[in-house]
Amino acid sequence: MEQFVIVGGGPAGHRAARSLLAAKPQARLAMVSNERQLPYDRPHLSKRFLLGDDSSPSLLADLGLRTESRIEWISGAAVGEIDREAARLHLDTGQSLAYDKLVIATGSRVRKLSAEVAQAPVHYLRTFEDALALRSVLASHAHVVIIGGGFIGLEVAAAARQRGCRVTVLEAQPQLLARTGCQALSRWAQALHTGNGVELQLQVNVNAIERGAAGKTLVQTSAGPVLADVVVVGIGVQPNAELAGTCGLDVDDGVVVDRNCATQDPNIFAAGEVTRYPVTQLGVHTRSESWTAAGEQGGVAGSAAAGDRSAAYGEMPWLSSDQYTSAIQCLGIPQLASKYAYLGDVHTDQWLAMGWSSDDRLVCAIGANRNRDISAIRRAMKRNEPLAEIYASALKSAQTTTGK
Repeated sequence: MEQFVIVGGGPAGHRAARSLLAAKPQARLAMVSNERQLPYDRPHLSKRFLLGDDSSPSLLADLGLRTESRIEWISGAAVGEIDREAARLHLDTGQSLAYDKLVIATGSRVRKLSAEVAQAPVHYLRTFEDALALRSVLASHAHVVIIGGGFIGLEVAAAARQRGCRVTVLEAQPQLLARTGCQALSRWAQALHTGNGVELQLQVNVNAIERGAAGKTLVQTSAGPVLADVVVVGIGVQPNAELAGTCGLDVDDGVVVDRNCATQDPNIFAAGEVTRYPVTQLGVHTRSESWTAAGEQGGVAGSAAAGDRSAAYGEMPWLSSDQYTSAIQCLGIPQLASKYAYLGDVHTDQWLAMGWSSDDRLVCAIGANRNRDISAIRRAMKRNEPLAEIYASALKSAQTTTGK
């Protein structure tokens, strides 16, 4: 009987398990997760969960992890070593697992401030336990200082404001969402948050976070001190690729895989935020931090590990963010765009930005409350179909001087 092992209990690991179990009904599967929770929906932790009163996370579809005899669910454990020659994993619990095929879906972890900077307690947001701890201190009128003006930081800012907190966002770059979007999105997000009462301090570096008087926290910045009740740090994530690198797999800001989610070892596949994969439409490799992409790629990795040679993933990165009553969606890689065209007025609540490379190839689409447009563009590119005329004709109005 074939033995499959999946390392990781996030969306990539969950979908890989679903695909494997569907394709190999008689196979045995072991799933190792360093979290004790069953696989759960992570994106809502920075949105609905912070606004509600749920006492447990929203679980993903039940795989029978605790009831199926052919599935071994190992939680609260980490893999210390992959022995590729012996095709065996060694866990930090002392247990070892043999595998015929292995899927690495270890995801990513938050970037943390150094101990020299974070001299007082701060909050990070990645796990259910993180979200519980943060929600417990988002009391009305509390002053919440958020370090980082990316999507996580802004989602927390929106939730904190909706809970009646005073919010200050500190961002080192000259604009919000500097790594993810275009100038139009950065300006729009800035107006959205200031319009909802958030104080933004841009081009500000955090030098130290210290304990203050009366239970307060003092954030020392290049623009002066800021006194906070709660400090949240959202400065990005990094892939958990060390396990793959240690056993000799190719790692380059993530585990390098091909369109079949295969590594250079024919018995090892990888999926999710830990991978660097080829984007078919753009001819580049990237690492995506999208929950949806992680799940879709996990499904492909599971099918490929089960022997389906036609299973392939090469999608353009796609992510969405809910802030207040607005929905932001980003498709593609904005850093590749040299010119932009716009459908709708970027000073209103609904608009779409489309970015093209210098050779007139569509490389990104960014929308504010234009979900149907992003879905239509994504669907056409996924199927390698021509864009609808309303989108294709926008190239004629694209200007190099706007957007980046």
